[in-house]
Amino acid sequence: MPVQNAEEMLLQVLSNVHHREQQMAQFWDQLSQQVHDPDVKDILSVRGYFTQQDATNIEKCFQVLGKQMPAADTRFGQIMLEDFRREFDAIQNPTLRSIYALWTIRRVQNFIAAEYAGLSAIAEFTGNWAVADLLEHNLADKVDFYERTRALFRDMVQRAVGARVTGKAA
Repeated sequence: MPVQNAEEMLLQVLSNVHHREQQMAQFWDQLSQQVHDPDVKDILSVRGYFTQQDATNIEKCFQVLGKQMPAADTRFGQIMLEDFRREFDAIQNPTLRSIYALWTIRRVQNFIAAEYAGLSAIAEFTGNWAVADLLEHNLADKVDFYERTRALFRDMVQRAVGARVTGKAA
C-alpha cells in the first residue's frame, strides 16, 4: 500500500510491529520450554509476558488515534523466526542452546527498540503525544530488558568457556 503521509506511515509500521510483538510473545513462551537453564527459561517466559503487554499498548495507540489497524506485512517476522528455529534446532549442546536463545532475544530487542524510537519520533511529528508516550513506554521496556540481561549473558558465556577450558585441561 502506498504511504501518502506520516500518519499513514505511523499506522502501517504500528500494525507491523503489533503483529511481530504478538508473534514474538508466543515464540518466547515456546522457546522457554526448549531451554534447560532455569534463568534463561524464566527470562524467556517473562519476556513473552511483557511482549504481549507491549502489543496491548500498540492496540491502545490505535484506540487513541481512532483508527483501525491496517493489514500487517508479516514477511520479515516470519523469516526471522524461521531462521532462528533452524539455527537453534541445529545446536546440540544445552548450554550453547541457552546462550544462543539469550543472545537472540537481546539481538531482537535491539532491533525492536530502534523501531520504537522511530515510531515515537513519527508520532511526535504527527502531534500524537499520547501515542508517543505509549511507544516510549514500550521502548523503555526493551532497553531495560537488554540492560538487565547483560550480566546474565556474560556470566553464561564465562561459565561455558570455563567448562570448556576445564574439560580440555582434564
